[in-house]
Amino acid sequence: MTTTRVLVLWTGFRAGVQTCRALTRAGWTVVGAHPAGVPGGASRWCRRPLRYPPAHLGEDAFLAWLQDTCRRASIDVVLPVDEDLVRLLARRRPGLGDAVVVGPTEEQYDALCDKRRLADSARAAGVDHPDTITVGPDGPDGPWPALPSIVKPVISHSDMSVARITMAATEAERDEQVGLLVAAGLDALVQERVEGPRWVGHCVRGPSGLALVPSRILRDYPRGTGVACVQRTTLPPPGLVRGVARLLDLVDYRGPATISFLQRDDRMHVHDVNLRIGASVGLLVRSGFDIPSRAVAAALGREAPPDARWRPTRYVWLDGELGALRDALRGRGVGDPPARVAGRIAAAAVLPGRMTDPAPLDPWWLAGHLAPRLRRRPRP
Repeated sequence: MTTTRVLVLWTGFRAGVQTCRALTRAGWTVVGAHPAGVPGGASRWCRRPLRYPPAHLGEDAFLAWLQDTCRRASIDVVLPVDEDLVRLLARRRPGLGDAVVVGPTEEQYDALCDKRRLADSARAAGVDHPDTITVGPDGPDGPWPALPSIVKPVISHSDMSVARITMAATEAERDEQVGLLVAAGLDALVQERVEGPRWVGHCVRGPSGLALVPSRILRDYPRGTGVACVQRTTLPPPGLVRGVARLLDLVDYRGPATISFLQRDDRMHVHDVNLRIGASVGLLVRSGFDIPSRAVAAALGREAPPDARWRPTRYVWLDGELGALRDALRGRGVGDPPARVAGRIAAAAVLPGRMTDPAPLDPWWLAGHLAPRLRRRPRP
């Protein structure tokens, strides 16, 4: 593996750092890169990342940088972990010589990652899906789903401050949330809220078939509509593996995927698909499932390296739970008193079978949090 050079695009916390760590430990040669002008990107596993022109400021400049870097650095595999770059490379795949890209084609991305088309793809694959409509400048394309509803953008974006996921309990809340997305130039998706356990299938479909580890989501942030921040790996519920396999088989996708489900009774409803390594990659690696190495091997058409011993793990995304703690201290918490949130963080940091991501004393993470505060301090 040491002669195989992997270019990891976006090396910040959480996904980039854990991906570089896993690949380095598995013996791949890692070349990391992070957007110019964006703080972070450096870690113990990628101390001096290359800097690329941010794609949102000019796609042509980024693609030219990628072509030149692959040539000069003799890159064998390009592994994007940023959603916007996955979508760009699906839509505009440049000539990269002998380098292969880990990710979907444009057709595969549109069929599964465009939430407007995911409903049709799920129906074609025989997988349950929540009642859903889309809303653009011309209004809704069907009758409104029952309230309460989830409102989110049709296409996922890396910048969650713009592409927020919200819950509407009333028609007024729904109209306001839809209006904010449409005003930002994003088509909105309105979906029934399926009450029940939330699951994620973390997987790689490679030459030998589908390899998958599920996790059960226990908490998110913001609570009720946010990103999963407390979860644990466990055995899959009935129907999850079958649903993942049917969706990926439908478009013949090979590579990493993170597919989210809502469970109602004994039926699994798919509601989100990302054809990339997810943010909680550290949970999978700690559980014994080296998803970055599997993804690289699949792109090269090789058999996956052997996994470590299976270790069910409870995982806490540190930034998310610190945000929940801050909300609880300010009286804005949802159901969790401050002591319980703080205890959850402390237990994950010290008890066996648990982890925080990142570790609370990671110097690179601490520096990233402290630097903006120090810059704001007045000079004597």
